[in-house]
Amino acid sequence: MTADVVVEPGIVATNVIDSAREGDEGALTEVVRTYQPFLVRYLRGLGTGDVDDVAQQVWIDVASSLHRFSGDGVHLRRWICTIARRRMIDAHRSRVRHQEQPVAAPPDAGGVDPDDPAALDWALGLIRRLPAAQAEVVLLRVLLDLPVSEVAHVTGQSPGAVRVMTHRALAQLRTLLEGPVESGEPVDGVGRSVLFGSLT
Repeated sequence: MTADVVVEPGIVATNVIDSAREGDEGALTEVVRTYQPFLVRYLRGLGTGDVDDVAQQVWIDVASSLHRFSGDGVHLRRWICTIARRRMIDAHRSRVRHQEQPVAAPPDAGGVDPDDPAALDWALGLIRRLPAAQAEVVLLRVLLDLPVSEVAHVTGQSPGAVRVMTHRALAQLRTLLEGPVESGEPVDGVGRSVLFGSLT
């Protein structure tokens, strides 16, 4: 392997992918290390039961079929996303769908950090109240910051459909935020900033 391991944050260089495809364990480890945080955020956002188990199965699938993959680091991220999506669907099929729960109150005010696990859990809980397709698009576009073209590829929809679905989902989330929460109080600007901070 050369010194160029990561070409941009979260994307490995093509030479690392080529080495991993040829069986280089160090290169495969670098692929896993680079994409694991993205994979975990994606699975967690989709509400997959046991994220660690599903992520492990995704990496088994990636390792066993990497020899058939061709493309660069961005294409690899899409491919991993597609495998994760299929595994997530399998996990959802094996579980009984839970009943809708009221929206939890947002984390306490006082400078909410969007990287705070409590704030993220609250936002993910709200996103899970959306229909599955809308929740996935919001997760990919807003929380994971993927471009429309990648979201379209992962979900199998056109870029226009992704934009429309994102708009509708965010409008529905805003409506949920204006309604009552478990504490009986409407969600204030702190809660909105956790979810819509980059959109307002």
